[in-house]
Amino acid sequence: MTRDPDALYDDAPIARLEIVCRRNGALSVGGDINNLAYALAMLDNAKDALRNHHARRPIIIPGKDTSIGDLLSS
Repeated sequence: MTRDPDALYDDAPIARLEIVCRRNGALSVGGDINNLAYALAMLDNAKDALRNHHARRPIIIPGKDTSIGDLLSS
């Protein structure tokens, strides 16, 4: 089996940030923070992921996909 050389490590971590909040309120950030633009982009994406995780989105099922849809259309 041959593998695409560009996809050998698809799920391998390439960068990591660690945010620590201490009991006294001190905050520290560690990890791959030498490239400011990249680190800020990672933080922005992490904020979006957290917001999406906590979003309370209702599940909407179209009436045509339920037995109620049959009753409404007749």
